Formats: sequence, structure tokens, C-alpha cells
Amino acid sequence: MIYSIYSNTKEKIDTEYGIGYGNPNAKIKMIEYMSFQCIDCFELHENIGDTLTKKIKNGEVYYMVKHVDFEKFKYDDVIFNRIDNLDKIETIDYVMDNYNTWSKMKNVEDVKKFFDLKDVKKDRVEMQKYISKEKDKYKIDFIPTFYLNGEKHVGAFTDKEFKQMINDIK
Repeated sequence: MIYSIYSNTKEKIDTEYGIGYGNPNAKIKMIEYMSFQCIDCFELHENIGDTLTKKIKNGEVYYMVKHVDFEKFKYDDVIFNRIDNLDKIETIDYVMDNYNTWSKMKNVEDVKKFFDLKDVKKDRVEMQKYISKEKDKYKIDFIPTFYLNGEKHVGAFTDKEFKQMINDIK
């Protein structure tokens, strides 16, 4: 299921809480509410990941991940709260590129070993508390949900659709 929500008003999403990539002064800002273990978030990353990474690296897009923890995803918060180098977009790529391996693991200990996860990073746990409040405030009940310059989009779009969204902003 994919759809875009267009309205006369655009949301001003707080960028204090989340993991940001690229130039915060870029013309295009993408803020994504996502979960590593969500199959639709994985599909979105598979579809647009290369394009998004290029646009981050060339300064065209500032991208912020707002990790949403759902109880049904038993490994997701363990990864988000413990993985090293989350400040690098390549870490997001690595997690998502290996989704088909780690998401099928039978227990959290195997996931911890796979990613060489260490101690919980308390700042990320606190970050998730704020993001959870935002999720409720903006009525985000399906992920992935992302905002491009305040315009809400929900679902796993194709690369072609994503490029068109970006071009529409230029």
C-alpha cells in the first residue's frame, strides 16, 4: 500500500530528535519515521536507497531517520539502540542490505552477534521516547512515513516515484 497525502498545509517536523545525514541546510529535507524490521521500510530502502544516498552525498537532500519502535519487531530497538556508527548513512544501508539475513534469526543473541552490538546507547533510548510522542502527534500509524519538505508520504515508493517527488520540489 502506498499513497501520498497532499494538503494545503505542510507539517513542520522537529529535527532535534532523530539521526541526521547530510547538509542540514539542503534545499530538500526528508524526515522518515521508520523501523529497521518493518518489511515496508525495507522495501522503501531497497527501492530508493541508492538514489537517496547519492542525493545526501551531493548535498541535495538532508535526511533524518526517526526510529519508531513497535513491540511486534523484536530485534529492531536492539539494533537501533546498540549499533555503532549510526551517524553514517552506510550503517543504515548495511542494516537494510542484510535485512533478509538478520530478520529471520531465531533469537536476539544471534542478532547481537551478527551486528557485533555492544552496550545500549542511552541517548537513543531517550530519543525514541520523544519520537514516540511525535508519532502520536502526527498520527503516524503506518511506516514508512516520510516528509519531503513537510509533505507527508506513506508507503514503499519506487525509485521512479521518489525521483519525481524530488524533481517536483526543485
